[in-house]
Amino acid sequence: MSEMREFIEDTTEKILRDLSTKETRERFEEGEWSKPLWKAVQESGLTYLGIDEDSGGVGGDSQDIFSILRIAGKYAAPLPLAEVIYANQFLAKVNGEVDDKLRVLHLCEEGEDTLFHVPYARFVDEIIVVSPSGYERVNASEMTYTSKANLAAEPRDLVQWNKGKIGALTVPFHELEEDYERYLTMSRVAMMTGAMESILALTVFYSKERQQFGRPLHRFQAIQHHLTAIAGEVAAAYATFEATVAAYEKDTKNEKIAMAKIEISSNSNVVAKAAHQLHAGIGMTYEHELHHFTRRLWSWREEAGNETYWANHLADLYLTRKETIWEAITEVRGVEVNVGSTV
Repeated sequence: MSEMREFIEDTTEKILRDLSTKETRERFEEGEWSKPLWKAVQESGLTYLGIDEDSGGVGGDSQDIFSILRIAGKYAAPLPLAEVIYANQFLAKVNGEVDDKLRVLHLCEEGEDTLFHVPYARFVDEIIVVSPSGYERVNASEMTYTSKANLAAEPRDLVQWNKGKIGALTVPFHELEEDYERYLTMSRVAMMTGAMESILALTVFYSKERQQFGRPLHRFQAIQHHLTAIAGEVAAAYATFEATVAAYEKDTKNEKIAMAKIEISSNSNVVAKAAHQLHAGIGMTYEHELHHFTRRLWSWREEAGNETYWANHLADLYLTRKETIWEAITEVRGVEVNVGSTV
């Protein structure tokens, strides 16, 4: 890990540990925007990662970005951090510089005047609407929204907007679509990994505090099996996340990203199920914070392509190749394949 990445992670951890609390999330679900949290994140420069200093950014690369998104998932931060970072990067590329507005980016077909599933639209300063003909910066005063949300109560609003001045794209629209899809998918992989880390911590804590028949729960073998299952899935998720982040820039066909989303989604199902089973009734109440993380797992699992979507992507990818699936997975070709290793 680079010194810069370590510093960024430590900074993010401190901010979110102090400000993305259970009480903050509960107030957010009641409709209150987390101003102190957003201000701290913005002032720290986290929303300008991946942008050159000459364009108003703080530098950094994709590994830095996904590392802080993992921590955002770990603390279930009620912010569109992933979306804001990408929108700022886009604006810096097409405009040459970026300012400090709260903005998200949304892709749409030509001629659409209604935008669906816009993250946090009710709270943003502007939406960058991108279509095949170009992009438009739509100010909050130029749009109306209908409040919608995913299972985790994160805003996914319906927006109607007035068309304005169109700016030119620096890359073809279909390339931007593909890039944004892979970015959002990797961001969900990162945030789901972080959420699972917190679920494990909550479950271990509860198993030590809760007593049954005069003993803490974690002393019972059946509970230990549950904890082991959760810990194993979290460890596998973290390893998958790190490997995929390292290959992100070179994974142009989204092969490893697809595998990661499928794997993390499978991990999350086991983790959420086992955690709720161990917490029993208390884990099903609104007062306990377990649902802040499990509901996000279930929501993020469906966003940016679920397992079926990415499994189909992999199938299409492998069917167009001349190499066998084994050769594709192991990256071992022809005569290099050992006898008995072919499937």
